[in-house]
Amino acid sequence: MQQEQVPPPLTASLGAARARVRLPWPVLLFVPALLIIVSLVIAFLVLLRFSFNHWDPVHTMVSSWTLANYVALFSNPVVGRAFVNTARISAIVTLACVVIGYPAAYGISRSRGRDVLIFLLVAPLMIDALVRAYGWFVMLGEHGIVNALLTGVHIWRGPRRLIYTEFAVELELIHELMPFMVLPVANVLDRTDPALREAAMNLRASPWRTFVHITLPLSLPGLVAGILLVFALSMSAFVAPLVLGGGNVLTMTMLIEQQMLTTLDWPLGSAQSIVLVLVVLVVLAVSRRQLRGTAVFGR
Repeated sequence: MQQEQVPPPLTASLGAARARVRLPWPVLLFVPALLIIVSLVIAFLVLLRFSFNHWDPVHTMVSSWTLANYVALFSNPVVGRAFVNTARISAIVTLACVVIGYPAAYGISRSRGRDVLIFLLVAPLMIDALVRAYGWFVMLGEHGIVNALLTGVHIWRGPRRLIYTEFAVELELIHELMPFMVLPVANVLDRTDPALREAAMNLRASPWRTFVHITLPLSLPGLVAGILLVFALSMSAFVAPLVLGGGNVLTMTMLIEQQMLTTLDWPLGSAQSIVLVLVVLVVLAVSRRQLRGTAVFGR
């Protein structure tokens, strides 16, 4: 008994349909990122809807459409103090990353072991943020390395309390966000034509003048991108204020956590979250021009 065969035209059409449905494997790599982006957008829309609700001590959240929560953001002095603290910590962290990160980026761009140095730079990012925070918790303790070192060289008379302070939060953020400053600057410096510096030196320009008039202006795109990235990530940091701040350092993320989980004022906490997200998005939108066309690991 012979099997029925599909006519050649129909077989060809089925093969063409499969070819159209089959996606190239590089496209599949973006599927996880797409799922994360979609989930974040959905969470943003949910919080946006919650921010217009009304909070009741008995029923917690009552469905409504009101701007009272956003008005409270500008009338409540606690929110203003938290925003100022967050902006100040972010500015200090950004300035420290510039002072420490720019020389490191310059050294990486001039080094032959560039790949090894970049790996050592990004290696801390492979560790969970909570583990890094608790590592600093141990180092900054009364019997930790920092207190032992500073008391051993007689800078301090005795151990000091460093944890649960703003200094501890800033130190952890500097350690966490340093790669986001170094990599854009190192990439721009690495792509700079060395003939420009050699021409300046041939014209008897000092190393300082060569740096000020040649190296620094050419590295400004990477420097601005690093500044904006570090500032935006510092504004939205949560683990460092939670673990190393211990509730003593009031930031916007800690205030949102208190509103959501302690007082259960979800509408006000949602409004605070929306405002913080919008501030970070504005900063990232400004940095987009600096990052456009710049590959962090490219040459």
